[in-house]
Amino acid sequence: MLNITQGTLFILCLLFLWVPTKKALLLYQQNRYQMQRYDRSLKDELCYHKEHLENICALLGVYVLLFARKEDLPCLFIMLLLMYVLVLWRKEDTTAYRKPLVYTHRVKRYLCICYVCYGLIVFYMLQIFQLYLMILLFPFFYLLPWLLLIPLGIALLPLEKQIQSMYMKEAKQLLQQHQNLHIIGITGSYGKTSVKHILYQLIAQQYYTLMTPHSYNNKMGITLTIRKQLQSLHEVFLCEMGADHVHEISALMAFVKPSWSIVTAIGPQHLSTFQTMEHIVHEKMQAIECLPKDGIGFLNIDNAWIREYPIQNTCRIVTYGTHAVADYRIKDIVYSKQGASFKIHVKGVDYAFHTKLLGKHNVVNIAAGIAVAHCLGIELSVLQELTKHLPYVEHRLQLRPTSSYTMLDDAYNSNVEGATYALEVLAKMEGKHIVVTPGFLDLGDMEENAHIRLGKQLAQVADEVILVGQHQSKHIVKGLQQAQYDSRHVYVCENIQEAFELLKQLATKDSVVLFENDLPDAFNH
Repeated sequence: MLNITQGTLFILCLLFLWVPTKKALLLYQQNRYQMQRYDRSLKDELCYHKEHLENICALLGVYVLLFARKEDLPCLFIMLLLMYVLVLWRKEDTTAYRKPLVYTHRVKRYLCICYVCYGLIVFYMLQIFQLYLMILLFPFFYLLPWLLLIPLGIALLPLEKQIQSMYMKEAKQLLQQHQNLHIIGITGSYGKTSVKHILYQLIAQQYYTLMTPHSYNNKMGITLTIRKQLQSLHEVFLCEMGADHVHEISALMAFVKPSWSIVTAIGPQHLSTFQTMEHIVHEKMQAIECLPKDGIGFLNIDNAWIREYPIQNTCRIVTYGTHAVADYRIKDIVYSKQGASFKIHVKGVDYAFHTKLLGKHNVVNIAAGIAVAHCLGIELSVLQELTKHLPYVEHRLQLRPTSSYTMLDDAYNSNVEGATYALEVLAKMEGKHIVVTPGFLDLGDMEENAHIRLGKQLAQVADEVILVGQHQSKHIVKGLQQAQYDSRHVYVCENIQEAFELLKQLATKDSVVLFENDLPDAFNH
C-alpha cells in the first residue's frame, strides 16, 4: 500500500505523463503507425523537447536545494504543479497550426495499455526507491511514453493486423453488395488528392459520389471510408490509392477492384523505400495493369515515366496533357494572378476553360478530371461552367489571406515538380515574397541535387527564405550560395514552431508567404 505522500506522487506522475503520451501518440499516428517511420522522427522530436527536460531538471535542482525534507508534501505538490503548468502546458502561439491527435480505436487501446504500464512502473518504483530518489527520477518520466511506444507497437502488431483484416473483410463485403457502384482508382506520385477533389466537383451534381476524405489513401483509410460513409445511394466511389512500398498498389487494386483508374504523375517520391525508379513506375502502373479488360485507364501523357511504360493490359487507354498525342490535349494556356485560361482539344474541337486554381499542374489535374467526367457522360459545355467554380484544394497551392500576411499554402504538395510550379505562382504575386520549406523527403540518392536545385530556384523568387530542419537545409543553402543569394535573408529553424515565431518578425501585411512541401503537421484541417 502507498501512504498519502506516495499516493499523491503516484497521481501526479500519471497526470504528468498525459501530455508527453499524447505527443508521442500523435507522432506515431502521423507516421502511419509504422515503427520505422516513428523511429526516424523520434530523434528530432525529442531534440525539440530537450528544453522541457532541462527546465524540469532545473526545477528539481531548486527543490532539492531548498526543500530537504522529503516529507514536506505541500512543497512537493507545489513544485510538481509548477513543473506541469509552466513546462508542459506552456501555451505556444503555433499550437493552432498543429494537426491534433485523432482518438481512433487504436489510439484508445494504446492509451489504456500505456496507463496500465505507467501505473505498474510508478507503483513498484515507489515501493523500491525512497521519495527523494523518486523526485530526482521524475524528469525521466517524460521520456517514458516516447520509448514505451516502441516495444508496445511491436508487441501489438499481430493484434492490429488481425483487427485490420477483420475491418477489411467487412469493407469488401460492403463493396460486393453495391454491385452498381462505379469505382474509380486514383494514384500517382503526386496530384492524387487534387485530381480526386477536382473530379468530385465536376461529377457530384450528376452522380451521387463518395470520395476518400483528406489523404486517406492506404488500406485502412480506404476501409474506414467504405465502412463509415458508403451508402446504397452512392453511384461513384473515387478511391485515392497511395503507396511507398512495392506491392501496395496491386494489393489495393485487388481490395477495391476499380473499373477505371487514373495515374496522375510519376516521380521520385518515396525513393528511399522503393529503392529504384523502376520499382516506383511499375508499382504505380499496376493501377492500369490490374484493371479488367473492359476498364479504362486515364494517363497523364506529359509524364515521361508514364508515356514510356509498356502497359501489359488491353483495356482502353485515355490520355490527357499538353503532349500532341493526348486525347484531351491542353493548349493555349494563359496564366494570371487570378488563375488560368486554357483550351482542351477533343476530337478536332477546341473547348475554352477558365479556373481560379493556380499553377500549370492544376491545369493538368483539371484536364484529368474533365477527361474522366466526359467519359462518364457529362457534356463538355457543362464542364466548362463547372471548371470556373472549382474551389481550391486544401493545402495544395491554396491562397489563404490571414490578418498578418497572405498565405500561399502548398504544405501538402511535397514533390520537386510541384515546388517549381508553386514558385512560378509566387513570382507573379505582388508584395514581399517569403518561403517556408523543409525541402523534400524520401528522394534517396537524388535528394542532394534536388535540394541544390530548389535553393537556386528560391534565389530567383524569394526575398526571405526560412528553412525547417538541419538535414535538408544544408543542401538548399548550398544552392542559394551557388546562386549568390544574400545569406542575411536565409534562416534555418529546428522546427515549424520556431519558423512561425520568426515569421512574426519578418512578415508584413503586404507579404506573400509560401509554405512549400512536407509541412502537413503545420496545419489543422
